[in-house]
Amino acid sequence: MALSKKSISPVGPESLFLHRVVCLSCGAQVSREHLQEHFEALNPTWTAESHGVAPDGDVFLPEEQVRHFHVPSCSKCGGVLKPDVVFFGDNVCKEKVDFVYQRLEESDAILVAGSSLQVFSAYKFALAARDRKLPIAIVNIGPTRADSLASLKLNSRCGALLPSILL
Repeated sequence: MALSKKSISPVGPESLFLHRVVCLSCGAQVSREHLQEHFEALNPTWTAESHGVAPDGDVFLPEEQVRHFHVPSCSKCGGVLKPDVVFFGDNVCKEKVDFVYQRLEESDAILVAGSSLQVFSAYKFALAARDRKLPIAIVNIGPTRADSLASLKLNSRCGALLPSILL
């Protein structure tokens, strides 16, 4: 994530990538808020009861809870929905790459949160920050590909640390 003198609002136009869900079949897009409403409508009495947390932050749910959970599908074609984020192995579209490079140009520093940066498509942004002589801070459990580039490396869970440092 690039840090800028202009903060990136979680509700502004820059956040379209963060709060959007896309259909893998037809490409239809809906807001994450709209999807949440569908989750609640399909599962009105469902509550998660975790039976433990894995080191990566995943939770263990009883099989009964998983079996009775209903996942919404695309309202246009019935296809599978996914957050409009880049997962490991996904291609990064030019629009998103350009967006990040634009934000790097406006930034005083960058913060890498919860990524090992093992995939070059993410690591190249750390290299671009280094080339611009921007300080790089990393919050992650374990090593990252950019540790040698970092001005600050915090070996911590993002959920535990970020709420106390982000204003």
